[in-house]
Amino acid sequence: MDNALNKLEKQLSTQKLINGVLLGGLVALGALQLYQASAPKVFDEISVERINIVEKSGFNRMVLANSERSPGVDKYGKEVWRSEEARPGMIFYNDEGTENGGFVFRGQKKDGQVDHGLHMSFDRYNQDQTLMMQHIEQGDYQLSGLTVMDRSDEDMDFTRVRDYLAASKAGDTATAEAIYAQLEKDKQLGTYRAFYGTLNGDAKLQLHDTDGNKRIQMVVTESGEAKLEFLDEKGQVILRLPEGTH
Repeated sequence: MDNALNKLEKQLSTQKLINGVLLGGLVALGALQLYQASAPKVFDEISVERINIVEKSGFNRMVLANSERSPGVDKYGKEVWRSEEARPGMIFYNDEGTENGGFVFRGQKKDGQVDHGLHMSFDRYNQDQTLMMQHIEQGDYQLSGLTVMDRSDEDMDFTRVRDYLAASKAGDTATAEAIYAQLEKDKQLGTYRAFYGTLNGDAKLQLHDTDGNKRIQMVVTESGEAKLEFLDEKGQVILRLPEGTH
């Protein structure tokens, strides 16, 4: 009887040791998994169609996407408008989940004509772009430069822009013109204030008044002619230096 009890006690001790080892192994494995889950992942190469950089609030901070998965326009974390034109590249968002700029790019030759563009922009709060750096090639048109615009104090009404584009596409000229006129009256379309860059071979610095009228222009033409022009609000040259240039 004593031998049987001693044998049983040895078996229980052995089992406890085994259980302890297994438990320790499970704890170590769990700790390793937790460490691996929280540790930064390192990839030599990754191929994806879209990456969302998000805040803990769930709002997007930046989206990188291809054409098919490019985002619409978000305001306070919700999509308010989606253009038919894809926006491959990077879109930026402010602390409230509203789009506030981005870098988009495209380029191809179609029917023998180049259609190519890169565009980086920064928006006014709850408005559209106020600072743009871009390069555009469309047929015979070529622009490379920096553009500055004024925008309204009012929030951008993307639903009216959507309605304007829809009316234009449907051929409803009267509706499109009415919406455009109201957008222009409310200064929702923005006002050009400055441009510095090249346009079709000419290097230019242009300054506009608050109504968008070009008032000062410095130009060095493609042929090498240099001139400085002052214009009135109707676009008429009132002074040109040097005199006699055109």
